[in-house]
Amino acid sequence: MKKIFSILALTLVALTASAKSDVFNLKDATATADKHGQVTFLVNGTSTETAAEGQTVTVSIAPDGGYIVTSVSNLCTTSWGGARAASMDMLNSVEMTKVNDNTYTFTMPRADVDVTVVYDIQIPTEADETKDESKDVPGVKLDMEPAGAPETIGGITIIPVAVTAIEVPQQATQTEITVVVNATTQVGSNIFAVKEIKADAFKTTAESKAIVTKVVLPETAQPIDIEAGAMKPNGKLLDVETPLYLLDDYSLMASLKENYEAIKITSKATAPERFWTFSSGVDVQVPEGVTVYRAFTDGGTIRILPIDEANESKVIKANNGVLLSCNEMKGGKAYTFVANPSGPKSGTPVATTDANSYGNNNMEPVIESKNYASGQYLIVKNNEFHTIANNNSMVPACKAVFNKNK
Repeated sequence: MKKIFSILALTLVALTASAKSDVFNLKDATATADKHGQVTFLVNGTSTETAAEGQTVTVSIAPDGGYIVTSVSNLCTTSWGGARAASMDMLNSVEMTKVNDNTYTFTMPRADVDVTVVYDIQIPTEADETKDESKDVPGVKLDMEPAGAPETIGGITIIPVAVTAIEVPQQATQTEITVVVNATTQVGSNIFAVKEIKADAFKTTAESKAIVTKVVLPETAQPIDIEAGAMKPNGKLLDVETPLYLLDDYSLMASLKENYEAIKITSKATAPERFWTFSSGVDVQVPEGVTVYRAFTDGGTIRILPIDEANESKVIKANNGVLLSCNEMKGGKAYTFVANPSGPKSGTPVATTDANSYGNNNMEPVIESKNYASGQYLIVKNNEFHTIANNNSMVPACKAVFNKNK
């Protein structure tokens, strides 16, 4: 019995001595699944994993790219015989002082300290190219918020976001600006993809002396969802520039009805060559310097005939494939295409069938990207008609193909 008592006494002495050690441990206790950064403990400017009672400990956090620190907490523990365990009288936290978002300090207690950091995905404030006809306006930013569930592909997290507001530095005089919306913004391993534009996104205050007059929408696989009123901030309709292949989608979007009817939805496109093909799901004004043709077969020969001479309104009608020719001998010049509300009405879905408005015309519209069979269809390349090489050839939207069997 005496021998057993002696062993217990020695053990208690050892535990007491360990608990009264002058140096205590520091640990990043953030769960592995939630750890998106590196925590460093500093005492007197030197990195350390231990600290003495009464010393000032600096917690320096370096978040991974695309993440921010949202909170930092700690818990005191004791170390008995080399095994960490929460002590009943030490199950509390130490007061921490925030220096900045990534730096905190505290006074080391007579106990080990476990620090837990909570990280969150960083929603960027997107700095955009902004300009009007007279000057650049630097420092304009777009605020965004999450607009759907993230998706991780190949180590990259794609996060859908909505544009919610615009930040414009105060101007000295009344200034009109154009906002260019980027399709994506990458922060670290996160890509933020714009999926929505909220109703008040482009509103400005009278104090800023700035007013948005035009928005340039990005090239996206699908049109961005635009809330009603977004393109009429401060009660004034905006000019809206879209990718050419999405001109009909945005024109027929119900929330852009007023812009469409006011002839304020446009696209810009550069002619690849002197001749190129075109189609759209809405009526489009013929750009200045462009001639519109229909193409047809005559005794086995392809012939072209201008159709805009008899078209006094100078409009390319919706859902028709046509051949365009610029007055320049070569391509490379940019032209503006303006959606005209004389055709399909806003709020209706984009039709993909051939309208056949120009009589004898073998050109077939490509309203949505589509595969076409080899042999039967021709495309224009280098100012000539060429047979589609194989059945896997994808013809992009807004083009037209020549159907030999039509």
